[in-house]
Amino acid sequence: MFFRKFFISLQILLRSSVLLIGILLPTSTIATIYQCHTNGELALQDTPCPTDVPQTEIDVVIKNDKKRNIGSNQYDQSQFSAWENELIDAGKVSVGMSTNALIQSWGSPVDINRSAYSPEQWVFRSGRYTYKYAYIRDGAVVNWQD
Repeated sequence: MFFRKFFISLQILLRSSVLLIGILLPTSTIATIYQCHTNGELALQDTPCPTDVPQTEIDVVIKNDKKRNIGSNQYDQSQFSAWENELIDAGKVSVGMSTNALIQSWGSPVDINRSAYSPEQWVFRSGRYTYKYAYIRDGAVVNWQD
């Protein structure tokens, strides 16, 4: 019984630690560069200069250069009709909508199921454990479930 409680406590601690590390990871890093002046020459290094050499410390901020466009849904509106653009902007789907407009509205499908006689079933993730479905025939939506 003791070991069971110990392992449960350890699991909780590990999960909490992973979450805390993820939250605390910086998007930028601060580093110190040392300027060492020896024999009239300038050296830049990441470790302190020897004790008998004059040094200058420079703090450098290294930022993450990746740009994120979270929430931006930019697309070429001229590719779609006004009706499809309204649906895309609202994140909705309707019968007759093109597959390209469907992808702009709901994103890329996680799976496409095909059979011999029925329309294709496009599967979209709508939550962690939930899905939405669009049924496609000849490049257009013929039905959907959300």
